Amino acid sequence: MSVSRRRRLRRALTVLTAAGAVSTVLAASASATPLRFSVAYGADRYTTSVMAEGDPTGTAFIVTGEKFPDGLTAGAVAGMLGGNVYLTPKRQLTQEVRERVVYAERIVVVGSEGAVGLDVMTWLQQNTRAQLERVEGLDRYDTAAKLSARFYQPGVERVVVATGEDFPDALAGSAAAAHADSPVLLVRRDALPTETAAELARLRPQAITVVGGEGKVSEAVRQELQRFTAAPVDRLHGADRYETAVAVSRSFFPSAEDVTVVSGEKFPDALPAGAYAGRLDGPLLLAHATCVPETVNLEIERVQLPFEQAQPALQAFGGPSTVSEAALKRTNCQPPGSPRWTYLEDLPAPVGGAKWTVSHATMGGHFYPRSVAYDTDPRNSEYRTWKLGSAFSSFSMVAGVADLNTTGLTSTVEVYGDEKLLASRRVSPGQPARFDLDVRGVDNLKIVTTTPAGAVPGTATDNHVHLGDAAVR
Repeated sequence: MSVSRRRRLRRALTVLTAAGAVSTVLAASASATPLRFSVAYGADRYTTSVMAEGDPTGTAFIVTGEKFPDGLTAGAVAGMLGGNVYLTPKRQLTQEVRERVVYAERIVVVGSEGAVGLDVMTWLQQNTRAQLERVEGLDRYDTAAKLSARFYQPGVERVVVATGEDFPDALAGSAAAAHADSPVLLVRRDALPTETAAELARLRPQAITVVGGEGKVSEAVRQELQRFTAAPVDRLHGADRYETAVAVSRSFFPSAEDVTVVSGEKFPDALPAGAYAGRLDGPLLLAHATCVPETVNLEIERVQLPFEQAQPALQAFGGPSTVSEAALKRTNCQPPGSPRWTYLEDLPAPVGGAKWTVSHATMGGHFYPRSVAYDTDPRNSEYRTWKLGSAFSSFSMVAGVADLNTTGLTSTVEVYGDEKLLASRRVSPGQPARFDLDVRGVDNLKIVTTTPAGAVPGTATDNHVHLGDAAVR
């Protein structure tokens, strides 16, 4: 997909006039990737599905918003076609979906009347001029197979296979499948459904990719899939659903300008996101409600690195209970029971001469999203002072220079408590330094960076010293 088309599709995500619809674009830093996600959500899952649409005049897939399987497999097809997935209650379309689906040239209802009722089909027949059809099977496995048969020809390059018993693996697989023009087929953990096997025999794929560990798709099923392709059946998985989505991204996306993130715990807002990510040729990654796993943050950095000059985009779907403000700030998840910290960026603005910005960086192979940064000057020391008011006992940060910095920047970082030197460390690319300091009774916390003259080339474009996840408690 061309960059211009990606940007047109991105601009299509606008604030709706429908009651309760929200689309918020959060500030991004000047670093290689945005610091925060843009977030879109509606008053309910049905309105959120409208928020995830692209061009409304293409193909629209209507799926139940009450269960996940049909939406997962439809997402791969919709993403491939540049279409949209809209959610519906069983009995009737919501007004917000009705107002958008009337523009579609083609409408595909996915699922039986038990999932998407006859009244929905009747309304579409009476109120749209679209080419209208229903694709349904006896169950989720048969429906996925029939959807594949409707849109894919034999000899496809790849088929993505995932469990039909849970949503996260197939969700991540749907964006990848759309990117690869591949169908998503569903299996049971310990059995290959007859309908899935029949569709694989018809497709004669050049390759098959299983998404999920053996706890989701057993080794016996993976071996049974081998008879449908000459290439070895590969498996993409991680320690959990979040790492599995990262493994899919690494395999399918050498790079991507757009990254979509949704809840790994709740499916409704996530279902239309598979088609959204697929349209933009980007991966779909998962997050917790209150934080983002560091492996996910590192994958975002990896996949968007080549697009430093192209304003890469991060998009999240879901309301505050699904994707919190902390998650939107890409806060790394901490082990259970970790102490609660207050980040320096959340304190009142500091005073001082340093050019200061909320930022993020990867230092020493770890990602620090809740950070501040100084733009160094080799002629002088730079400083900022935060007012603590003797309200905290501990200060912690990892100070350093981004791993990918090629300027040769080195700097000395000093921390003062009420003008008393508490600690001093020297930092450079790949050599960050940790500070864990006692600040009991400290009223003013000052951080100073000193860069030797000539340590930064005059043509340097990144002279930042990062104060990684600097926080007090």
